[in-house]
This record gives sequence, structure tokens and C-alpha cells, in this order.
Amino acid sequence: MRKTLVLPAVSVVGGLIGLAVRRVQLRTAFEPGTGLPISGAPATYGMWAVVILTAVALVILCRGKHRTFEACYTSAFRATGMVQLSALMAGAILMAVAGFLNMEYFLSAPVDFFTGRRTVSMVRVVLGVACLAAAVGIWLTAQRMRSGYQVRSVWVLMPGLAGCLWVMGNYQAWAQDPVMGGYVFFLLAVLSTIAAGYLLPAFAFGKGRVTASLVVCLLGPALCIMSLGDGRPLCDVSLLLATAFYLLAMGSALMTNDAKSVVPEGPAACGGGCESCPGCGPLPVNPTPEEPEV
Repeated sequence: MRKTLVLPAVSVVGGLIGLAVRRVQLRTAFEPGTGLPISGAPATYGMWAVVILTAVALVILCRGKHRTFEACYTSAFRATGMVQLSALMAGAILMAVAGFLNMEYFLSAPVDFFTGRRTVSMVRVVLGVACLAAAVGIWLTAQRMRSGYQVRSVWVLMPGLAGCLWVMGNYQAWAQDPVMGGYVFFLLAVLSTIAAGYLLPAFAFGKGRVTASLVVCLLGPALCIMSLGDGRPLCDVSLLLATAFYLLAMGSALMTNDAKSVVPEGPAACGGGCESCPGCGPLPVNPTPEEPEV
């Protein structure tokens, strides 16, 4: 079978298996009264086994010879199929929903009687704004790539920024939780968003790493699906789903474009305006409409 089908399947199936094991772990591997972990619980070992096996399988399948996408973000991530475009748009929509839900989560949080402050960090509001910016960025970047233009814009950094703020928004709750096992997989899912925010924009500046990007884009959704079993607030659930759809779409597009011949048979993915594509000439990053002839 083609890797473009096998790899996303491994990611989704591994995530679903991890989701089922995670639910069992939360029911059987922690003491009901205190929430402390039970030493030697089989479900805990099973959960780590699923995560490690999924990661190892993805690393092995993603290795190999890849194309060099030098300073051409468009030729690397341009979606070519309806499924990829649908997943990308689903990620953008869910990202926007997550933005509003994070703001609502802060505004609806109770106020502490002694400090007069809300029990939820103000970072949630900033995260909501970043999620809205990320949603706009995903949509604008997809439109620019469909038009065949180069992508060198601050918009491609917004999902990674949202991931950084996501960590900050949850740090207050994590710091008060003495049991790391209750949120460790959710933390790994958030860190995958940050890693993708670093690796994917690098393709626009000639620093892209195909193998590492594929692993992050496929392991991230698996971790996000597993983390759905944690019983997170709705704002986090929507952001987990948004991240899963976005990374799967980007990873699938990268796999599809990487599998193509180095010398394209038809027009280049970037519209014939990228220096890294054979026969292409320079194309303005921000093209302007053609001026009428005098």
C-alpha cells in the first residue's frame, strides 16, 4: 500500500487504540479517593506501550529518501485532494471555535473569594485571540497556495504561537496537580503543536526537514486523539480536534508532494515562480495585479 494511505491510517488507528486504553487507565490506574496513581497498574504500561509503538512505527515509515523543498512552502504543503482540503478547512473552523470557547472559558470561570481573581488564567483570553488568528492564517495560507504563490508570511507561525499559549494557559492547573500521569499525554499533544509550529514554517526559508515534519504531523494527531479521553474542557477538546485535523492535512499534503517526481510533468505546484523548482523563475512574495499596458 502507498505510504500516503498507510501513514495517516497508523496515526488515526494508534490514536483510537490509545483513546480506549486511556479511558481504561483513568478508571483503573488511579485511586478513586485521592487520584494518586496505583503502582504497577497494567493499563499504565499498556498506555505507554501504545504511544511508543505508534511513535516507532511512524518514525520507521517516515524514514527514507525525500525531496528537497528549498524555500518553497507551497510545493511542500499545497493540498491536492478534496480530503486534504476538507481536513485543512475543518482544522481552521475548529480553531476558530476553540478561540471563542477559550474566551468564554475565562469569562465563565468563578472568582476566588480571597484574591478576587478568576480561577482560570487570563492567558486563556490571549490564547483565544491566537486561535482566531491561527484560523485566519490557515485559511489565507491555503488560499495563497491554491493560487500558486509562495508563502512567506507571519500567518504560518500562528498555530505554533497558539501551542505556546496553550501550554501557558494550562500551566496553572498542572502546577497544582501532583500527579503528572493525569495530564502527561495531553502535554505531549500540546508540545507536538509547538514542534509543528517550528518545523513547518521552516520550509518557507529553505530549512525544511521532511522526515521530522512527517513524524510530528502524524504523531501529533495520534496524541490529540488519545488526549480526548482525559475529560478536558470543551475549549481544549475543540483545540485538540483542530490540531489533529490541521496536522493530518499538512502531513498528508507533504507526503503527496514528496512522492512526486523532482521534475514535475505539468506546471509546478508554486505556479512556476519558485527558485527551487526546475525551470522556475523568481516570483514576488506579495504579487500585485498586472498594470495595464500603456
